[in-house]
Amino acid sequence: MKPLFTLVLLALLISSCTPLRVVRLEPDAEPDHYRYGEKIVTDEQADVAVAVSYYDASPNYIVFNLEVENKGTEPFNFDPATCLLVPDVGPVSLAIDPEMELLSMDIQTIQQEKTRRTWGWIGAGALVAGTVVAITSDAGLEGLDPVGSSFASELAFSVTENLAFAVVNAQAASDFRRNAIPYADEIPVPENRFFWLDHAVRYTTIRPGEKAVGKVVFPRNDEAAAFSFNLEVQEKDFRFPFSQRVYKP
Repeated sequence: MKPLFTLVLLALLISSCTPLRVVRLEPDAEPDHYRYGEKIVTDEQADVAVAVSYYDASPNYIVFNLEVENKGTEPFNFDPATCLLVPDVGPVSLAIDPEMELLSMDIQTIQQEKTRRTWGWIGAGALVAGTVVAITSDAGLEGLDPVGSSFASELAFSVTENLAFAVVNAQAASDFRRNAIPYADEIPVPENRFFWLDHAVRYTTIRPGEKAVGKVVFPRNDEAAAFSFNLEVQEKDFRFPFSQRVYKP
């Protein structure tokens, strides 16, 4: 018992020594305009216009707002997973692929449910035959969500209007609510499955006169003082330098 207590105490001490930091990113270039406090930097090449702004940071991620507009006459596809965040310190980060993130989250959910079922059967097998049915249908799974409930209980996100990722008419884009409040008074963070469903930019076709707007996510890097947000659209390179400030409360 004593060794276990010592391990728990050591783990608490280590976690308490982990520095808690607040980060903010500022574009190096003069902002083209502001939106709800965000400094928007833009670039236009031929038939493609791009706008980027720093949105927020969670404990594990840096989040940007991104707009890609098609000013040409032909549609094109845009893949946010090709975006790069190049730091002055540390490795280059690829944008997190929403499709892979959703797949891994769903697989993890199923694995957890299988584990719950397995433990339910183990518990039931230890009881007398006369109580097996009652235990497995009620008490044996007490406090556990039924299969699929974690999906169904949050499906309200998918029917909420004005979610933050969409492809909209470029003429009406100024009226689009990029930071809409969809549910429970907050936009879900990247650790939430419905952030990737409804808010992150996903692989999409942008037709002439349309603009894709949404969020792009990278792993957080507190050691860097500067980043370059790089992306390629229609074989055109766009680069947006940012400076990072790290605050240690």
